[in-house]
Amino acid sequence: MKGIITLAGYGTRFLPASKAVPKEMFPIAGIPLIQYHVESLVAAGITEIIVVVRGGGEIIQSHFAPSPELERHLEKAGKTWLLEEVQRLSRMAHIICVRQPETLPYGNAVPALTARPWLTPGEPFYYMFGDDIISSDVPVPKQMLDAFRKFQPAAVLATQTVPDEEKHLYGCIELKPGSDNVMARIVEKPGPDVAPLLSNWVQVGHFIFTPELFDVLHGADEADEYIDEADEYIDEADEYIGSELGHGGELWMADAVGRLAARSTVVVHPIQGLWMAAGDPLRQLKASIEMALRRDDMRDELVAYLRSLEL
Repeated sequence: MKGIITLAGYGTRFLPASKAVPKEMFPIAGIPLIQYHVESLVAAGITEIIVVVRGGGEIIQSHFAPSPELERHLEKAGKTWLLEEVQRLSRMAHIICVRQPETLPYGNAVPALTARPWLTPGEPFYYMFGDDIISSDVPVPKQMLDAFRKFQPAAVLATQTVPDEEKHLYGCIELKPGSDNVMARIVEKPGPDVAPLLSNWVQVGHFIFTPELFDVLHGADEADEYIDEADEYIDEADEYIGSELGHGGELWMADAVGRLAARSTVVVHPIQGLWMAAGDPLRQLKASIEMALRRDDMRDELVAYLRSLEL
């Protein structure tokens, strides 16, 4: 199974910091956000990873690539622990960065189409949004894979519960009658008239899909016409999307998952862990503090500093 990490946004909430550096390279407690994602996939045995970007792919690629000059410097300086960490980064997975074409519409499902030529035909794949971070004892991809192997559905969605007053902020799930884990539909940011009809389960941006996803992204007929050559496919992918655009003229994964649930089994899987958004400067700072408090080399000094503040 291969993994897809979607970083295809513009990072406008982080400007000007994100003008030249992808926001997913910003550190969370000293570690780039993208590294947390890669390590969670690797911990679940997923070592072939496709990172879909709008720009800055070279920076991400170089972060996980060998760095002979840096390694020589660290070796000469006797910084063995840092040398081992740098070498570990370059060995942990096979990572490629794929640029999402400007010809495609915006939307958090478009990276799936962009990455499709690099997937193994007929094989399920892992799909995750790049904005959030989840701290858990068992990596979320491992939790998701266990559910996928148990139920063998068309898709698995990672879920957590939120209070009633927060349901309007998320993609909110309605379960099928009599089931506690099979999705009937998902409503993105439901209004007050719809929210009471839905459960408190919301999707948290981790999925496992079978190739059936592509049937609902651009129609089964067009899916049969899929072009094998990656470059040609990317050039013409915008022709395959058809009329499946949703709110704001974007291709939403929630809409695609809803269509998939109408024809196949989509399982929602509650994940264990602390789910933290990191898609804007304030929430990124909160996530960094939260993760720093989990590090033995940072916790004590950080706690002492926070207690010293006059708030």
